[in-house]
Amino acid sequence: MTPEDRATLEWAFRVVFGFSAENEVIVMRDLSIVTAHDRTMLDPSGEPQDALIVALAQVMKLRLTGVQAGKLRRDLIAAGMRKKAANRVHDHLADVSVGEWNRLKERINWYRDDTCLPITGSTMRSGDT
Repeated sequence: MTPEDRATLEWAFRVVFGFSAENEVIVMRDLSIVTAHDRTMLDPSGEPQDALIVALAQVMKLRLTGVQAGKLRRDLIAAGMRKKAANRVHDHLADVSVGEWNRLKERINWYRDDTCLPITGSTMRSGDT
């Protein structure tokens, strides 16, 4: 899972469930989402709300690459998403402010720094042995 995947899933989760920037939300590499009160595993094939989160995250990721919101809406409808849901996703994309885009890019960098490498002590020899 890329840093962009994790950051856009976090953003979409926040939008769907109404979490603010002050609420801690972390997307783990296994697609689980950790908040202060819960750890939830996304199940987009079994839960409509999770499917909406994943769809919103995917179009957000495409939007980051420069794809226009209107084209993304049409693509969602062509892929079988109901028009009402596709319109909702489009509206969320249209409402993203410059500040939110910047915070999303910062969060991508934050996830990029997550290497999941263990913290170990130095193995370099010091002094006489």
